[in-house]
Amino acid sequence: MRSVLTLIVSLFLTCFISHNKDLRHAGFEEKNVFYKSPSFALLLASAASAPLIAPQIALADDAGIEEVVVSATRYARMTSDIGSSISVLSAEDLQKSQTVFVQEALQSVPGLTLNQNGSFGGTSSVRIRGAGSDQTVILIDGIQINDVSTTGGGFNFANLDPNGINRIEVLRGPQSILYGSDAIGGVVNVITKDGAEGLAGSLFAEGGSYNTFRAGANIVGGSEQLNFSLSASGITSDGISKADENDGNTEADGYDNISVHGKVTGKISESHSLQIISRYVDSQNDFDGFGPADANKSGSTKEFLIAGRGFFNYLDGAFENTLSVEYSTTKRRNETDGVESYNAKGDRLNLDYFGYYKIDEAFGLSFGLQHEETKVDTLADTKFNIDSVFSELSWQGLGGLTVTAGLRYDDHNAYGDTTTPRLTAAYHIADSGTKIFANWGEGFKAPSIFQLTYVCGFCGLTEPNKDLLPEESKGWEVGVEQSLMGDRLHFGATYFNQKITNMIDFDFSAGYANIANVKTQGIELSADLQLLDSLRLRGNYTFTDATDLDADADLVRVPRNAAFAEVQWQALPELELALSLTHNGKEIDPYTDGTKAWTRFDLKAAYAISDKIEVYGRVDNLFDKEYQQVHGYGTPDRSYYVGLRGTF
Repeated sequence: MRSVLTLIVSLFLTCFISHNKDLRHAGFEEKNVFYKSPSFALLLASAASAPLIAPQIALADDAGIEEVVVSATRYARMTSDIGSSISVLSAEDLQKSQTVFVQEALQSVPGLTLNQNGSFGGTSSVRIRGAGSDQTVILIDGIQINDVSTTGGGFNFANLDPNGINRIEVLRGPQSILYGSDAIGGVVNVITKDGAEGLAGSLFAEGGSYNTFRAGANIVGGSEQLNFSLSASGITSDGISKADENDGNTEADGYDNISVHGKVTGKISESHSLQIISRYVDSQNDFDGFGPADANKSGSTKEFLIAGRGFFNYLDGAFENTLSVEYSTTKRRNETDGVESYNAKGDRLNLDYFGYYKIDEAFGLSFGLQHEETKVDTLADTKFNIDSVFSELSWQGLGGLTVTAGLRYDDHNAYGDTTTPRLTAAYHIADSGTKIFANWGEGFKAPSIFQLTYVCGFCGLTEPNKDLLPEESKGWEVGVEQSLMGDRLHFGATYFNQKITNMIDFDFSAGYANIANVKTQGIELSADLQLLDSLRLRGNYTFTDATDLDADADLVRVPRNAAFAEVQWQALPELELALSLTHNGKEIDPYTDGTKAWTRFDLKAAYAISDKIEVYGRVDNLFDKEYQQVHGYGTPDRSYYVGLRGTF
């Protein structure tokens, strides 16, 4: 793995040196051939390749009122016109946060909490307002990557590297109107960098605790007619014991990951263009077994995505059309003492048409058709499909008022049809910097392939439960965002309320069945204050009351209180310091005592050697807090990392 990291560094090192004259000012004279040697590449990798977990965990409060986003409507729109809660993590946020994997940055988003089964490759799930990872749609460049081979069809964030990401948009609340099944809790859309004319790129390398090394690079280039972007990164670490060391588990469980992402866009004419997107991830990790005899267990995951798109605009751009063919696959394999113990491969094929017609200055109409096929090759008769049609009308009038109303129809070949409506409103008062918004909508989640095909033999059953229905939700929210003090202070407050019915869970009489109903409600608060030109304070707090209505008990693994805060100080023109706090309240678990509330501090620093070279470092878990995100699974002790990055 480390040879692969060195290769990644070496591939981009020549471009970096040849384009970056600032290296000479940093002491690397061109006559000194040391920088051209493999030793220099290895030194750079080892001097900087640690998980970008980081100095300034990106704090994504409510997106700026005048920011452009695409996920809320599937076409570009100002956030002042959006009637849903949305947060944005920019590329700058991710770079400052030095995030190793995306879920670490998502902890700073209001309403989101994280559960990971041990660090360094342990299964990682993100909850939005109490909804599980299998009730949340995860997209890369608008392409769904949820793993259909898992029990619930959720996405494992453990292997999602932030290198090459332009921004992340997070929608909270039911979003099935545009994204169909699974969008009960919300949507996380990871948008990668586009190509550009000319040639530019960046390179980083990090190293630190637990013998962790990480390196990566990304490059963009091309012409007006044809451009590309390419990113590659790798990480290797001895890791920590997945099972908590305080329970007597001392062996380290290692982790390795290689991630590559590419995008090519060709311009056919002023109104027509084609695009190809591809992604590949190869990860391996060790983990712990059950019982006193801990066998040598390891797992590997290979993820592949490829998509082709055509963009066709007519009527001077008033009529936008996008045709997409998208294929993604995830293959997971586990071994025990070198013998295969598990093997599964899930595939998703999606055919998608989306159109938007700007009728006039006040009205716009979006509409789409989708055909999705999913299958798991380890199960018999596992191919399922959903055909969908949807439309949404938007109206802008009465000053800053924007209203949307839409409807979606889905037809599943196993359980039948589902209809989901949505209504949103946003009122923007530009003079006072105020935005008031509200929405109501429904969401649904189709039963997963595993749930539809599972036969519970020890339950005395001989066939799957044919009466499974989709999970359904009804939710609404109301909120306000305000800018004050000449835009130096931004704050927001949102109340949300959602009820989920027909929740699917295991039952000894029927295997998987619709046996639960859940209600969640809560408040999200956020603030961002530029106190001085050199001092910034920002943070958010979420209160979530999530109740299992059938058991009359709190919902498992959902903290009532969660918070994030950060102080950033520009101590010198070249030096930035930051101290961040992450708090997660007590969580219950159905089979254990759950986890206690915990608070972790991280200290971060970055020093600019020049306008293109930066040295950075951090201390994670500054006060060496002992805590668990999932009962029985460990988390890293105080950890130290240092890195170097440059651009050309």
